[in-house]
Formats: sequence, C-alpha cells, structure tokens
Amino acid sequence: MSEGALHSAPAPQGDDPPSAAAITELLRARVEVQRRGTGAVAAMIDARGPAFSSFGVSRLGGPDKVGPASIFQIASLTKVFTSYLLADAVERGEVALLDPLSRHVPGPAPSFEGRAITLLDLATHSSGLPLRPPSRVDRGQDDPYAGYSAADLQADMAAVRLTRAPGSAFDYSNFGYALLGAALSHRTGKSYQELLQKRILDPLELGDTNLQAPSRQSPQWVQGYDAQFEPMEPWDFGALAPAGGLFSSLSDLGKFLSLWSGDRGAMSRIARRMLVPHRPGDDAQTSMALGWRITSRNGKSIAWSNGTGGGVRSFMGLDVAARRGALAFINMATGTGVDDIGFRMLDPASTVDTAATPQREAIAVAAEVLNRYPGQYQFAPGDTIEIVRTDSGIALVQGAQRLQLFAETPTRFFIREDNVTVEFSGRGSDDRAQQFILAQGGETFIYRRNE
Repeated sequence: MSEGALHSAPAPQGDDPPSAAAITELLRARVEVQRRGTGAVAAMIDARGPAFSSFGVSRLGGPDKVGPASIFQIASLTKVFTSYLLADAVERGEVALLDPLSRHVPGPAPSFEGRAITLLDLATHSSGLPLRPPSRVDRGQDDPYAGYSAADLQADMAAVRLTRAPGSAFDYSNFGYALLGAALSHRTGKSYQELLQKRILDPLELGDTNLQAPSRQSPQWVQGYDAQFEPMEPWDFGALAPAGGLFSSLSDLGKFLSLWSGDRGAMSRIARRMLVPHRPGDDAQTSMALGWRITSRNGKSIAWSNGTGGGVRSFMGLDVAARRGALAFINMATGTGVDDIGFRMLDPASTVDTAATPQREAIAVAAEVLNRYPGQYQFAPGDTIEIVRTDSGIALVQGAQRLQLFAETPTRFFIREDNVTVEFSGRGSDDRAQQFILAQGGETFIYRRNE
C-alpha cells in the first residue's frame, strides 16, 4: 500500500479486538508513514495473557528492534501505580480515602474556606492544586522537574493557595500526585521506592520497572525524540516521582494490567476497587476513579491513562466489562501519540489516523505579535488549554502535554507532527487575543480566554 493511500484505518466489523498483525500494521503506519517515532510497541492483555505487537527500532539509525522487553519512561502511567498504593493502604487500614492530606504530611497543607484537601481529591485530580508546583511553573518543558527535592515539595505545599474548593472540579495535577505519594510515605514510614518494591514490584515480579533509567548502552533502552527527531533525555522527576517517574517495559506492564484482566487474588480485588468512579472527569463522557479516567465510548466503559515525558508517549487502558487490557508506546512526544491505537484495541469501533502528515512551512513572527497570545483559554468547564511563550515562539499546554506551535501567518499556527491548526482572533483593550479556534480531523473547537 502506498503512502498516499493511507488515510484513516476503518473500524473492523463486529466486536472482536484487532489481530496482532492488524495492530502491527497500525504501528508501522505511525512510524514509517507518519514518521512519529523510530519504534512503537503494543500489547493486548486478557485472561489468556498478553499478545505483543511491535515495529521499528529503539533509536534513529540503530540496530536494536523494539519489543516486549524495551524500556520506556512511562510518565503519567506512574499515577496508576501510586493510586494502587493508595487503595492498598486503604485495604490495610493505614489511611482512608477521605482523610485530609494534613493528617499524613508534616507542616501545613492547603485548604479553601475550611475545606481540606483529601487523599481522594489528590487521586482524582480534583484537589484544586495546579499542574506544577508553584516553584516550577516557569520552567521549560525539556526537563521541568529536574532537581526537585522533598524540601522543595514541602515549601511549595506551604506556599500554594487554592482558588476553589477541593472536590468541586477536575484539574490535572502532577503536584497533587507528588503530595499523595509523600502522604503515603509519611504514613507508612517507607519511601515511595520501598512501597513500590514491597507492594507491587516484588509480588508481581516486575524486574524492568524502576525509578532509575537503564544504561544507555543496554539494548532495552529506548531513546525518546521531539517532533524534529532531536533526542530528548528522560525527565528527572525527583520528589515528583509518584506523578511520573517510573520506567518500565511492555512485558512488565502486561503483568501489572493482569491485576484487572486476570485473577491475582487479593491484589486483583484491591485493583478492581480502584475502578469505582468518584468525581467528574475532563469531559462529559469521563469520570475519575483512583488513577484512572473512566470514559464511555460506543457503549463500553473504558478505563485509561496516558503519559508524556522525555520524548515518549504512552497509553494504558482497560475494557472494564470484558477485562481486556491494552498498552501502547512510541518514542516521540507528539500530540497524537498512540492513544488512538490503544483505544482501537479496546473499542473496535474506534478509528485510527494513518494518513501521512502533510508538510507545512513555518514563517517567523515578531515577538510583539507572539506576546498577544499567552494565557489560559477554555472550551468548556474542565477543558482548558494554556498558551505559553517559549524561546522559539509559543506552545500549547494541556495537562502534562506541551506542543510547540509553528506560524503559517501571524495569527494561524500549526502543530508540526499532527494535522492541527490553531487560529487566534479578537483583540482586547490590552492588545491580547481573546480566543482561538482549534481545528483537527474536520472538527473545530472555540477556546475563549479565561482570565
């Protein structure tokens, strides 16, 4: 099949999951046709075990093929591990979901008009805490948390001020998950690494899963890239490790997902209790359970999480009723990542973009024009995007994802690795743009300035 013939892979007929060969073809299109990485891996997991698919190599021009043993930084998938530790601590009677954070950390914890942040608020991104700790708001995206210490976390917890009541709305927060990990460590008297080791990694025999990156000389190591194939180093999360610091392999994560797809006794019982929805999510079809988004798609209830870090995109999901899991990784930090491939494995009615990315030319735009655009914009409650200045222009930030925007005109920008256009309009009294229209896949969304 020629590149020009590849567009959107049609959904298969019926409710059967795609074959391993079909998934491999989707990975091939993402790597070879769309050039969104050098290697991609995926797995479907059910009661029979994992079925692996892979395509490509671990680094540009390298000989090592990616596969089940390849190690990626899994970034925000770490939050599902942290939430399991919370559910396990509840089972042991060490904590309760509605315990205030202040009960399990030294020093003052933030609150709003007498409403304290609870452990449940932290695990469901409803604490009201910002994405990043206050001391790291202005850091770049190459390694935003490098050198972040426990003392920094303590100082930021004391300094932050909430602007709304905890539990009232969804706001994705790496800062919140770092505090959740710190609370569990303080309550148990064990470090986050010790809790992971004793309560998850050792019982499941997850030998590839660690807070430390493997040697760059290891054939298991996968190099991450930005959209221009410039190498990116893995992020150093420091004291924010509970939010995104883990490295792992497809093989190990298949064992972890077997807690939901199979029967691992008490560990599976704890894991399945994590799937109870507790709070609203970031759109009308999504609610938040412990560490998982639960989204209704084509009559299915899909639990999922994804991550971005160090030039890697990751996806982990579960068809709750069918107990079928899905994993996917690719070594380029693009907007698309592999979420659509992950959802296809769980929901055969989903489509996957396989079209070659069109080539678009960028122009230079004056700094005084670019300065009109930064700020927070909202499409709907819980769906906000921040535009920030960078050394080379402006970038779009949503959750843990940060994507550079390139100018086609002084008001119209595009994301190089995805067929996405962002066009600004309106001028306020302060000369700033008042809204932008985001166009993707034939749909348009109006985001209005929210300041």
